[in-house]
Amino acid sequence: MPIWNSFFQLAWEQAKAIHELSAGKRSRRAFKPAGGTLPEAERRVLAAVVLCNLMIEARANHLIEELVESGKVSDGVGQAARWLPPKQKWFLLPALAGKASALDSKSGPHQTVAQVCDLRNDALHVKYATLRKRLPKPGAMLSYFQRIVAAMEDMNVVLARVPSQRPEVLRIGRFP
Repeated sequence: MPIWNSFFQLAWEQAKAIHELSAGKRSRRAFKPAGGTLPEAERRVLAAVVLCNLMIEARANHLIEELVESGKVSDGVGQAARWLPPKQKWFLLPALAGKASALDSKSGPHQTVAQVCDLRNDALHVKYATLRKRLPKPGAMLSYFQRIVAAMEDMNVVLARVPSQRPEVLRIGRFP
């Protein structure tokens, strides 16, 4: 129940923020689901895992769309690639772009992409027991986020979108 309630509370918090933005005033309403939630740090990690997976998939789909627009892959290949699971899609991108370099899913920042994608099904299909055991600690999640940002910037280099990794982009993943 704490994981379900945590998702419920996270969604409620976003809905409340939307209300406050659209109404132009703060709401004093509070919500604590009966039965409890994960502790706040774990709840935030849960949200980060889900959002990082969406971020990875969105980035991969964006890059696939660029490959279609540039004519490097056909629309049919692009459509098929978009249906792949995020992890497979991510690691297929260099091949789709015609690049010889392969990403290493066993080390470096791309390993973290693989690790976070491996948590995807547990999180999105809410496999309670497995997810609770595999949920990263807050410090690990911060490290994962930093490495995912680094992997995204490395992908830009691999795909020749930029000549080298940009420090200003890498800083986005770090919190002083």
